[in-house]
Amino acid sequence: MAKKAEKAIKWELPKERQPVWGVIKFIFSPFFLVKNIEYLGPAFPEKCIIVCNHNNKKGPVVYDFSLPIRHATWGAYQMLGSYNMRFKYLRDIFYMRKNRKRKWIATIKAGFESVFSIYAYKGIKVIPSYPDTRFINTLHYSMQCLDSGMAVSMYPEDSDNGYLDEMTHFFPGFVMLSEQYYKKTGEDLPVFPIYYGRKKKKIVVGKPLYIQEYLEQGLKRNEISEIFRLEVNKLYREHFAQ
Repeated sequence: MAKKAEKAIKWELPKERQPVWGVIKFIFSPFFLVKNIEYLGPAFPEKCIIVCNHNNKKGPVVYDFSLPIRHATWGAYQMLGSYNMRFKYLRDIFYMRKNRKRKWIATIKAGFESVFSIYAYKGIKVIPSYPDTRFINTLHYSMQCLDSGMAVSMYPEDSDNGYLDEMTHFFPGFVMLSEQYYKKTGEDLPVFPIYYGRKKKKIVVGKPLYIQEYLEQGLKRNEISEIFRLEVNKLYREHFAQ
């Protein structure tokens, strides 16, 4: 008998005000807030798509603390599920597969972090990202955010071999989001490649690119995602690799 497909996690549009998370950001801002943001083009408009490097655990929190724009971000759907889902994801995928930790170390870390991680994920306004047919929910939730005037950020790198300074492959989910939003609204949203360098404690925001322009040239989704991968890697080489 075929395994019954899991239901998508119930998700609600993040509230404008998050008092508890605001207090947490105030307390931890000395550790995560990056004030050095360099723009190579225009500043973020209210509504846009942001393509980022993940930089292991720290990146998403740094971006939430530092970017001067309200945004929701794609993240592993398991981290918005039950304690058991969060534990298995952290132990088996994040620590053992991506960070090459031994099982006993991964178990201890995952057991501890699974208790409070749900609050952090909700605080940084994570949209559950799915690798299967439920991805349609990810797109739907993301378009709700865009409709509300909130930007959407994501980390499209393939991190199965760990989080690298220069990324080797981008998944094209952000291209699909741009496509679907254009079909719905006629808006070709700007897509910003950006890079956070932990050692220099700096964020560089590249010039925005437009997905529809590439589609009109006949490029396929994976070809467009490759263009963005090269742009993000270029930010690393020109601003952080020296």
